[in-house]
Amino acid sequence: MLDGLFVTPSVTAITEALSSAAATEGPIAVIGHAKLAAALAEHREVIAVGLTPRAAKRLTNVHPDISGLAPGSCAAVIGLDVTDNAQWAEMLRAWSGLVRDGGAIVLVDRSHSHAAEASRRALCAGLSELEQRHAGRVVITSGLVSHLE
Repeated sequence: MLDGLFVTPSVTAITEALSSAAATEGPIAVIGHAKLAAALAEHREVIAVGLTPRAAKRLTNVHPDISGLAPGSCAAVIGLDVTDNAQWAEMLRAWSGLVRDGGAIVLVDRSHSHAAEASRRALCAGLSELEQRHAGRVVITSGLVSHLE
């Protein structure tokens, strides 16, 4: 989805979203995209999750799935193509569990036409203080996680 042309603007928009959400301390999990994980790892501690074996060889701190990560252990989770996933509600619930209270979830989708759906899904997942940024054709939707007990 994010070819080399769009990785840098996407990283800039993601970094701005993390800064705005005050998710600047602690590791961030990047789900399913090696180039994005590598680019963000230049500035942050990144846990790459769900990569192909070939892509995983090029990165450190790689996990096959999120089951090996402790609840509340991440400052943020960055995931791709949530608007194309039929199991989005379960996925966002699982990602929210990984993020500390007040951390962020950042959704990266490939088209402006997905912007409204990304916002709807983020709201349905209980994220607050939503923001959207555009990087070329890519839409970056971010929101804060609140663990109410």
